[in-house]
Amino acid sequence: MDWLILIVAGLFEVVFVTTMKLSNGFKVKRYTALTIVSGALSFYLLSLALTTIELGTGYAVWTGIGAAGSVLVGMLFFNESRQPAKLFFLSCIIAGVVGLKIFGG
Repeated sequence: MDWLILIVAGLFEVVFVTTMKLSNGFKVKRYTALTIVSGALSFYLLSLALTTIELGTGYAVWTGIGAAGSVLVGMLFFNESRQPAKLFFLSCIIAGVVGLKIFGG
């Protein structure tokens, strides 16, 4: 169950950075509010998951989901580059997250 909580925390991290970008420097109140809420939920769920998941593994998976998800959101919704090297290194992050899940205890 804690791994599911950790994955949801990572997804809220993606929402956090996405709404932060959409807030336009915290000038758009609706997105500013969503940034605060999603960030708080992400940290809260991370703290719950870390009660049983090892600290280094949990934090690395959480940041990996946030980083990979943010890159994908940028590519899909903000017309960011899709260079082959960028996609390769994104796959490295995903492989690392999967590896930590498998071997992280």
